[in-house]
Amino acid sequence: MEVCVRDYGFSPAQQDEIWRRWRNGESFNAMSRALGAPMHHVRRFLAQSGGVRQAPQRRCARHLTAVEREEISRGIAAGMSARRLATRLGRASSTISREITRRRRP
Repeated sequence: MEVCVRDYGFSPAQQDEIWRRWRNGESFNAMSRALGAPMHHVRRFLAQSGGVRQAPQRRCARHLTAVEREEISRGIAAGMSARRLATRLGRASSTISREITRRRRP
């Protein structure tokens, strides 16, 4: 199950700052003053993860990227074969074939 993490309007740099200050034991009030943000936003941002920073999610290199999926879509529309697309993308033809089959289903 994927957990949706809200940013509460904090930029990635501000999020890093919140985590740094949290590790150093600063209060919610001190963090909110330093960031110029409402205290309840800081509290909710940290509470959603139980105060434990989640590792950034990364896709496995075996999975197709959005760019590759778009390239496959455009290639199919242009009448290219799965093998030709596979060669062009540096992927196995079976991977491309599975993606084409998956996208044809209603």
